Amino acid sequence: MPSIPRGPRALAARALVLASIVGSVVGAPGCAARKGETSNDPATPEASPADKHYDVAVGSFHNGMFEDAKLQLERALQADPEHADSYYLRGVLLLNEGRTLMDAVDTQQCLTDDASDLQRARAQTLHEQAREAFSTAATHYPDGAAGRGRANNSISVVSLFFHNAESAIEHSRAALEQQFYADRYSALANLGWAHYHLGDLVSATNELRQAVLINPAFCVARYRLAQVYLDTGLPEQAVEQAQQVVEDPRCPIQDAHRILGVASMRLGDQQSAHDAFGSCVALAPRSCLAEDCGRFLGTETSAGDAIARGAP
Repeated sequence: MPSIPRGPRALAARALVLASIVGSVVGAPGCAARKGETSNDPATPEASPADKHYDVAVGSFHNGMFEDAKLQLERALQADPEHADSYYLRGVLLLNEGRTLMDAVDTQQCLTDDASDLQRARAQTLHEQAREAFSTAATHYPDGAAGRGRANNSISVVSLFFHNAESAIEHSRAALEQQFYADRYSALANLGWAHYHLGDLVSATNELRQAVLINPAFCVARYRLAQVYLDTGLPEQAVEQAQQVVEDPRCPIQDAHRILGVASMRLGDQQSAHDAFGSCVALAPRSCLAEDCGRFLGTETSAGDAIARGAP
């Protein structure tokens, strides 16, 4: 079983970013891609029994009825064991369930007891199962299909969760190769972040810039680009990118506030730094990351130690 690096900021940042990407990077499920199609065009001939169960599962998913969604997916896969959309949605449900567990022990409150370790282990297992579901979905989608792109990109999301950068690069690129995959900005953001974790800041900057250029509203890419700029000694650019994330109410990425604070400190703007660290704590006061941001609001020694830490 792959290990998950621990540490207050790494854990909280991962949980918050996963919360953002479950709906955006992984992609919200839609109507089934009927058998024989190479795109996600829902204007299709009569739906199969598997398609019908899948479509009900999608409705249940969007209404928060996750257990019913799981039941409908089981029925869809009984009707068609190669139903790619059902495997994909199963992966989304598993990923969402794992993210919820991580939120409970890292984001909503910073827990380090034995019970929270068991919850983290459960989340880890759910992410492994999600990866298996996405991998199966990718094999059953036709070559070039948007669904195959989404499935491969979702595998890269899970790979990043386990800090397997090589796998994330492989599957992000596989997603980009699919002709009908439209959310290229998402795969580029994952590709850039994988390069970042391998220490290739030039490639990371290039891929993340492309992601932001394609979709300026995709805050996960901007947050990641801000961190790369910070690590490459470009605090002004880091402030620019982090500020846009912080000011966007659709982007509750707590770690962006930390980046904004650190970059502002490096530019000598103590007031902006103090405000950013304060908003970092206020966003989720009981989180692990709030504890880390709180160090910046203390003594200069504590702040210096916190600045020296690596990115999540």
